[in-house]
Amino acid sequence: MTAEAVLQALRVAVGEGLSEPEVRTRTVGVTRPREIEELWAAVPRESLLAAVGALVQLAPVHMSVISGRDAGEQIELLYHLAVGYGTEGGEVLTTLRLSVPKGDLFVPSLCGIIPGAETTEREKREFLGVEFTGITDSRNLFLPEEMTAHPWRQDDGEVSGLVRRTVKWEERDGGA
Repeated sequence: MTAEAVLQALRVAVGEGLSEPEVRTRTVGVTRPREIEELWAAVPRESLLAAVGALVQLAPVHMSVISGRDAGEQIELLYHLAVGYGTEGGEVLTTLRLSVPKGDLFVPSLCGIIPGAETTEREKREFLGVEFTGITDSRNLFLPEEMTAHPWRQDDGEVSGLVRRTVKWEERDGGA
């Protein structure tokens, strides 16, 4: 599998909505170093299912995690996928970036395409307040069900009173 093949599949599936594509090459391994390709690209929310569906049709896909952050007026989600996972041709680490406005935090769930997405989607719901439409189970995994605060949100005033312990770098940077 090559990053160019993955990029081509995304271009077909997403069209003009695909933005900021970047292929990166890096060396991994110590005893037997080898180069791997990574692909980074931004997709609009309405194209997420089409983009991931195209990748699943192209090759086996392993979803590592969805990482996320509060980016001011938006919540940014990074979908980390290994396209071509377990194949002889190797895999392409693919990261799809998706930004959603805080006033409209609805994103389609990938559970119908990649069932393993449920755990990481549930985590992002709890910690960032993103709602995944179509998720099969939206119960909390880490936080009490009655908790309404979202700890990874910068604008959630309820969180500051909930933090009891910090690590040294958090103290240095001003807390949670």
